[in-house]
Amino acid sequence: MGKHQALFLAVLAMAGCREAATLTLADGERQTLGDYRGQWLVVNYFAEWCAPCLREMPLLNELSEAAGPAVLAVSFDALPAQALQSLKERYEMAMPVVASLEGGWPFEAPRVLPTTFVINPQGKLEAEIRGELHAEDLARWQEQYWGQ
Repeated sequence: MGKHQALFLAVLAMAGCREAATLTLADGERQTLGDYRGQWLVVNYFAEWCAPCLREMPLLNELSEAAGPAVLAVSFDALPAQALQSLKERYEMAMPVVASLEGGWPFEAPRVLPTTFVINPQGKLEAEIRGELHAEDLARWQEQYWGQ
């Protein structure tokens, strides 16, 4: 590698250039984190085998139907689109179900389920909860973040 190539790569690394944050919904639609700019976003990782994940679904449904943040449910398991659509129907999930996230999201994939992230209108991570959500968590976020 030449001196100029190495310098260029070093400048790119220091500038924090990374791939745009994108997502693919269970229905195949592709979106970007930028599509949510200007609004609060709650990203919840779930799996069907995770009992706390299923217990918190009614709360997430309420949140997604309220005049608050956008809500995304991200499948922890890599499942085909048809299986994700079936899960969405079976558990009456009101929010969009995400098959995959790619690129530079402001968080790492969780190691614990459920995990929920709150992203501010500028696309930065504001909060993270590892474990089951409770009504008190949502009330606190509403007061602290989106204030409605």
